[in-house]
Amino acid sequence: MARRAAVIAPAVATAGALVAAAHASEGASPAPSEAVGHAGRAGHVGHGHRGRPGGRTLPSSEAGPGGPATHHVKTSQAAGGRPAHQPAKRPARPAKPHVAALRCTGTSGMLPQNYATIVAFLAAHGYSRMAAAGIAGNMYQESGGNPESTGTGGGGLIGFTPLPAAYVTGNPAADLQTQLRAVLAYNQQWATYLPALNAAATPTQAADVYMNDFERPGMPAAYNREAAANAVATACGF
Repeated sequence: MARRAAVIAPAVATAGALVAAAHASEGASPAPSEAVGHAGRAGHVGHGHRGRPGGRTLPSSEAGPGGPATHHVKTSQAAGGRPAHQPAKRPARPAKPHVAALRCTGTSGMLPQNYATIVAFLAAHGYSRMAAAGIAGNMYQESGGNPESTGTGGGGLIGFTPLPAAYVTGNPAADLQTQLRAVLAYNQQWATYLPALNAAATPTQAADVYMNDFERPGMPAAYNREAAANAVATACGF
């Protein structure tokens, strides 16, 4: 037994010495075989990351604290803090041309009632000024421009026949708007002639186109329609 213990003791001592030597060697530089990474490249240990001991040296633009810069930083400012590259400014949009509003101020001559409202309404709905004057001239003959006008079998601005009850209600302002919208619908029945009406060069020509192609009255009285159309054009300045 004593001989066996003596054999064991040196073995234990030898193991202890190995452990002590291992602890003493902690913190020492790794052996050359450990400094070579898994791909055989010096400076990489396992999956080494940039900036860690044993990794590749960072360029000055990527160096850590103490280096010139910590990252590649793109700056948009030049010396003095002003932006080096400013976005191009969009060119200013041209101002819309000013369109003079209609000014119908005349009060004399063969002018239908409400002629200013009639002309402005028609012009706002795509009719030329001459066409608007020609239509207003025809209204002078049909109703005097009075939406409450009634006659045999018809009435209203253009002598609607038959006259719908909703067109004349005793409220002239409301009836005027109702009938003007009805005139637009009525004219669409003869849309083939609208280009010629809007192309009329004079109030007289427009009055004749509206009389012959739209109104088609039994008693034309063309002179009254033409004179009233001219009076409207003069009063409105065209």
